[in-house]
Amino acid sequence: MRTLLLLLGLGLSLFAQAPPNRYFVSASTTKVTIQEPASGGNQVQGEQASIYCVAAQTATEEWNGAAATATTATVKKAIGTFQPALATAWTASNVGGGTSGPVYNIPAGATIFLDISPVHLGTTGTGTNYSIGTSGTCTITIYWTEGSGRR
Repeated sequence: MRTLLLLLGLGLSLFAQAPPNRYFVSASTTKVTIQEPASGGNQVQGEQASIYCVAAQTATEEWNGAAATATTATVKKAIGTFQPALATAWTASNVGGGTSGPVYNIPAGATIFLDISPVHLGTTGTGTNYSIGTSGTCTITIYWTEGSGRR
């Protein structure tokens, strides 16, 4: 009986620690934004971003600007994720204002990778967003997770 209870407890602790759902968006554009919905969102945790540019460009991180309203992008579920994302994604984003962060120089034909794990988006509505904008058209990919334990 003791062994059965121990195995049951171990199984429940493994279930409770399931990894969060993982998503990404990728587009050839000048700005990509991930944004919380107006209500009912999950905590968003940034993971990684990549930016590839054919010609030399600059890229800037931005956050918490006025809500993006154009142009919607398709959020993709990473392998092993079954729930749809609650956060939305936008390309050629018209997100406004907000805080501008670091500027990165991207050499022609190069890809840079950004650790965006410090990015945490609370569930406070559409003004809670994160963007990467470039000075010209580049392929921008952003990976993030939402929630915890929902797979």
